[in-house]
Amino acid sequence: MTGAQVTMSTAQPTLILSELQKGELVWFDPGVGHVLPGEVLEYHKPAQVLTVQAVIAGKTQIFSLTSANGVNRRQDLGQNGIEDMIQLTDLNEASLLWNMKIRYDKELIYTYTGSILVAVNPYKMYDMYGLDMVKKYEGQILGTLPPHLFAVGSAAYGMLPRGNQVVVISGESGSGKTESTKLIMQYLAAVNKSPSNLITEQILEASPLLESFGNAKTVRNDNSSRFGKFLEVHFKQGVILGAKVTEYLLEKSRIVTQAPEERNYHVFYELLAGLAEEEKLKYGLLSADKYFYLNQGGNCEIDGKYDGEDFQSLMSAMQVLGFTSEEQDTIFRILASVLHLGNVYFHRKQLKHGQEGVEIGSDAEIRWTGHLLRLDVDGIKEALTTKTTEARNERVLTALNIDQALDARDAFAKALYSSLFTWLVARINHIVYKGTKKTTAISILDIFGFEDFKENSFEQLCINYANENLQVYFNKHIFKLEQQEYAKEKIQWQNIAYNDNLPVIQLLSKKPVGILHLLDDESNFPRATDVSFLEKCHYNHALNELYSRPRLNGPEFGVRHYAGPVWYNVDGFLDKNRDTLRPDVVQLLISSSLPMLSKMFSSLRNNYEASKTLNKANGRFVTMKPRTPTVAARFHDSLQQLMESISGCHPWFVRCIKPNCEKVSMKFDMPTVLEQLRYSGMLETIRIRKLGYPVRMKFSEFVDRYRVLVRKRKLPPKGTPNREICQAILEKHADEYQLGTSRVFLRENLERHLERERAAILNTAAITLQRNVRGFLARTRYTAKRQSAIKLQASARGWIQRRRYETLKRGVVKAQATFRGRQQRKRYNQLKEEMKRKAHVAKERARIKAQKEEQERNARPHPAANLNALDIPAELATIFNKIDEWQPLHNERQLVKVVGPIVEIQEQYNLPNDIDQHAFSKFTNIYFKSHVWGMKREPIKTPFLHKSKDADYMDSIAIFKLILRFMNDDSLSPKREQALADYIIHKGLSNERLRDEILCQLVNQTWRNDVEANNERGWLLMASCLSAFPPTGPLYKYLLK
Repeated sequence: MTGAQVTMSTAQPTLILSELQKGELVWFDPGVGHVLPGEVLEYHKPAQVLTVQAVIAGKTQIFSLTSANGVNRRQDLGQNGIEDMIQLTDLNEASLLWNMKIRYDKELIYTYTGSILVAVNPYKMYDMYGLDMVKKYEGQILGTLPPHLFAVGSAAYGMLPRGNQVVVISGESGSGKTESTKLIMQYLAAVNKSPSNLITEQILEASPLLESFGNAKTVRNDNSSRFGKFLEVHFKQGVILGAKVTEYLLEKSRIVTQAPEERNYHVFYELLAGLAEEEKLKYGLLSADKYFYLNQGGNCEIDGKYDGEDFQSLMSAMQVLGFTSEEQDTIFRILASVLHLGNVYFHRKQLKHGQEGVEIGSDAEIRWTGHLLRLDVDGIKEALTTKTTEARNERVLTALNIDQALDARDAFAKALYSSLFTWLVARINHIVYKGTKKTTAISILDIFGFEDFKENSFEQLCINYANENLQVYFNKHIFKLEQQEYAKEKIQWQNIAYNDNLPVIQLLSKKPVGILHLLDDESNFPRATDVSFLEKCHYNHALNELYSRPRLNGPEFGVRHYAGPVWYNVDGFLDKNRDTLRPDVVQLLISSSLPMLSKMFSSLRNNYEASKTLNKANGRFVTMKPRTPTVAARFHDSLQQLMESISGCHPWFVRCIKPNCEKVSMKFDMPTVLEQLRYSGMLETIRIRKLGYPVRMKFSEFVDRYRVLVRKRKLPPKGTPNREICQAILEKHADEYQLGTSRVFLRENLERHLERERAAILNTAAITLQRNVRGFLARTRYTAKRQSAIKLQASARGWIQRRRYETLKRGVVKAQATFRGRQQRKRYNQLKEEMKRKAHVAKERARIKAQKEEQERNARPHPAANLNALDIPAELATIFNKIDEWQPLHNERQLVKVVGPIVEIQEQYNLPNDIDQHAFSKFTNIYFKSHVWGMKREPIKTPFLHKSKDADYMDSIAIFKLILRFMNDDSLSPKREQALADYIIHKGLSNERLRDEILCQLVNQTWRNDVEANNERGWLLMASCLSAFPPTGPLYKYLLK
């Protein structure tokens, strides 16, 4: 079978309508665009009409069918559908589609296809990813529990001892790939056996950071990944040692332009929503709708996304990852400068000799950019309005026209942001990747989904080229290699055809006239244009059935991808592919006095220089001349390296399905899902998984692993070939396996059955072995003790008898001679002993009394400090001096008792879902600057939290002294105690910056405070503070926990 064969037909033999009986279940086509499940009501023989009942949108409808075309018997899928679709006996598109719909309507979003997991995006969060589910799936064999992402994570984790694993998550944009990636990573972090959680927490926090900088809202997805991510998590003996992130093809054009209803990258909006007003003034920032780079798509907000809260999560991630304050400041400076650059505009200017030039019409934005990036303002102006070239060792300045100036501005902004993103990935890898050797890894591939918009450009071509490569990888593992192995091993097998998309790959990248090669060649000709590139594509591929040219002479071409045809507009293709920054602009950025920015572009220049030395001998995708590689060439190289990496791993596939194009929760659009099932080859996948033998092992490996299964039967005699032993082990499963020339081929169901039997036998054997070993050890210990006891008893009896005899003999001899003397000595000794006893009793009583007094002194609470030495503010001292003279304004006579109904509170209060992720110890690790968490008895020298103002710094220290006095001074009168509490609360009310500090001090002083009275005062003061003012956002959940 060749790869070009088409998908096997799913049609079944046509039924005769009269054969169908009342109550039979059938599939039929009512002309609504997809097949429906129905139930036969009756067959009217005279009219030859079959009446079928079906439920559509919750309503029962009756259809009359006169033709048997499209009518087939169907399997009852039950109320919850079939968990594993290879168990479907009714194998066709309709059964697949309706099985997934039934499960989706029951909020069962996961379904197996053998070891492949199909996940339908519900567009809402479920409470099915907690620690209880982690424990449920940990260590379980795939398929023994209901379908779940954690089952795939558990299977990959369990296979680690056999080698590297990779989880390939694929699907359209908006199908839920990014969320699936995060959930699998959370599972791996939860089952990690490391005693330290720091490296795991850092790996987890890297995801939201990269999501802020690399994700954006598109028409199809509110949180679309605009870059590809390959995450390698390294393990050693079940412990996470580190991780490495590789990024692919950040969408740079989004930085400067967005389509309607789309946004720029999330981080810009989060920055503007989360920065305090004084911080905004520092960077010269306004609201998002004031910036050209942010307002092109229309609405700057996303329903259900809170940019301010996400900014706090971003800051928390930077703290956990160990970003310094200087690094954070430089990051914000670069982001702010990109926004300022976007608001730079130009005026036409007439130069000498009639030449057109430009002048900058927004000097304020240029000054802000220079200030933030610490660059020469005149240098920025020159970079945006002129072009510097070198000829014969002379620098020549050429004026730019207005279009060129705008392009130069956008190139400047894109270079800043893309270089920052590359730096972030490198910084994260430096923190979490230790370059450890002799480890195994679980890799997770989260790459952009297939895209087809109204206007598709160079980015969509690269994205779809990457998806074509992933589909080739999928076909290779599921179809091609498997069926080649069957042929090689000479087992009985009828080949299953599938849609092979290798011709599309050849159309795009085969030398010398693949579309990407043509684009690279044109990009290296200075006079080439987008139109000349398009003409060469038309010339070389006009006869290719996978290539289309427009009916009218428009600037576009079409490619028939595995997921459907896509038309690409070539406007800007060459510029996007070249993506080079002028050397004078690079040199300008290197001259920045921001060390991080200068180093960033020094590395960029060095990479460009190193790239030029590459030659064609390395077999990579290279351009015709040794020039700076283009975006397409670099992307092709990185993509090939990626495919090589995952080819060396055992793959686990997660197919993400988008249920509708409107991003509506729990809406299952049948045509949308059916189209994805078709182009992903799901029916063929199920067929080969159902009929095929995806599990294969060498005879010797199989015998070593499953020999225990025949413990109750006699194995063939020693020296019997392994092939015959395998046959003996599998004799009860004749239809579920085949023996090749050197390997055993098993169906997935049989492997699961064998693994369950093996696990049960090994568990029983382990229990029996432990029982026997414990019995043997107990019997051995008992025998040794019994022998020792017998010897000891014999020796003791002899010694006792001998002592008795000697004593009796001496007694008889001395009895009369010593009787009288002994009687006197006895009286004397009794008197002496009585006197000693009385003296001892008196001494013991004195000792007990002294010991009791010492214990009482030790039990008294130690003073926290010399409370009288703790100074108090002058205004509070005045209140203390005069408080006894003051009289209350009102007395009990002026109080009136009012009786009325009590209003019940209807609102239900619940703890946040993620409360367990906000332990207060985590807050102390992030925000406590120089303090160890725990009760203190002496005044502090520095505040617990960072203070930017000296006044706040001193007030924080003074308030801690007042809290010490309040909690430890028993001599305070009730009036003074109340006045002291009111003064502390007043400080929090009058200064918002002190509120979190007061609450953190009280939490610290009540933590493990053994003095009950002092602890009670602390809690009362905390309750009073919380009734007067709330904690800020970053502290709220930690304080609540």
